[in-house]
Amino acid sequence: MPLISCYTYRDMKNLIVLTVCLFSGVNIYGQHSVILKSGERLQGVVLALLNDTLQMAIEREMTLIDMKEVTSIFFDEYVPYDGSLLLDDNVKFIKSGKYLIEYQMKDRLMTNPPVVSIGTEDKGKVVVEVTVNRTGLVMKAIPGITGSTTSSEYLLTKAKFAAQGARFEPAPQGPIEQKGTIAITY
Repeated sequence: MPLISCYTYRDMKNLIVLTVCLFSGVNIYGQHSVILKSGERLQGVVLALLNDTLQMAIEREMTLIDMKEVTSIFFDEYVPYDGSLLLDDNVKFIKSGKYLIEYQMKDRLMTNPPVVSIGTEDKGKVVVEVTVNRTGLVMKAIPGITGSTTSSEYLLTKAKFAAQGARFEPAPQGPIEQKGTIAITY
């Protein structure tokens, strides 16, 4: 008896989809098409296949799809990274004097940390959204985004100007503008 007959069609389909996901790389950032049993075609980014659930970002919103509803997944369409901040980017750290700076920037390291100084007793964490160009210069800084623990205007201003002084490694082939965050805890 051939080994393949020991498995049901559904088991084989799940095995093939899992194999394709693993060999294609689970964290591919590209355009994918998922065809459901209902005939509906979903366009987005397949992020993972966990516990018979397909995790897919559709218009940057996470969608969970039971694999029993999926008939096909196409990985052949590619859309380059557009520079937007991805929530799963690793948090990196760099020292600036006595301060430990946290930052998130996809595939780029900070080469010069922000110069952090403080002339007050105020305390708190300020998260700054930064927009960086291909050469690594911070072009725009917006302090006080989600994750900040203070509303002190003094600390927000200090963090904005400190973040504007940070430098990242160049990415000549990257997006024209790339978003990330710099978090400074005072």
